[in-house]
Amino acid sequence: MTRANEDPLSDLFLGQQQVLQEVHGILEEEQKKDDLTSAIVLGSKGSRINRIERLDPDRIWSQRAIALFCATFRYRFLDAGLFKGSLPPRAHYELRRLEMRAQAPLRGFKVMAPAARFITPGRSKDAILFVQVGERQYYLVHQWGEAPGLFRALVMWPLRGPRQLFLTALFLAVQGALLLPDRFIVDEPQMWWGWHRLVAFWWSLMAFGSLAGVCWAYLFDRFSQEAWNKVPRNG
Repeated sequence: MTRANEDPLSDLFLGQQQVLQEVHGILEEEQKKDDLTSAIVLGSKGSRINRIERLDPDRIWSQRAIALFCATFRYRFLDAGLFKGSLPPRAHYELRRLEMRAQAPLRGFKVMAPAARFITPGRSKDAILFVQVGERQYYLVHQWGEAPGLFRALVMWPLRGPRQLFLTALFLAVQGALLLPDRFIVDEPQMWWGWHRLVAFWWSLMAFGSLAGVCWAYLFDRFSQEAWNKVPRNG
């Protein structure tokens, strides 16, 4: 009698165990697919145009738009094989959706991210994954991390090119001449505006101009407008 009562519970336990094993097997299979996708994407080098149906036009970026974005926020646009990071789960999901509409396996991935992400893992979590879909056209697969904002654009503006750097130095020189207290320029206080302000401007211009020259020598061919698609040499 007791034996008969235990049989249904035993069958139920065995059924649950079988279901758990099946779920575990499915999860392992999905993880293997994600690992394979990551290996393909993060090992991608070179360019290749992918034919994909029903693309969202709002996610198609021209090379010119990418170059402008990188120059504005000091990002790099390089082969995904150079990216020092990992793909988030959402990126795997978006890649699978694209592969279902692609005529062949996707190849030629690109990543747009701060230069640090192509040098040392973990220094920045911001990145955008692209795949080429046309001549100088790229499709935004997934963006993760925090999107760059106005503050970063302002901070990075002097590094866009030599012109922006020296205009910044000129602006700072003017501000220094206008805001410097009289007691730092002349011995006796006098009218706020006068020849001493011109002297202060000249001093400020030499100081900030020298700083701009040092920055230019350090940056040289690494201004944002020129280096957006170049492999970074350091942070």
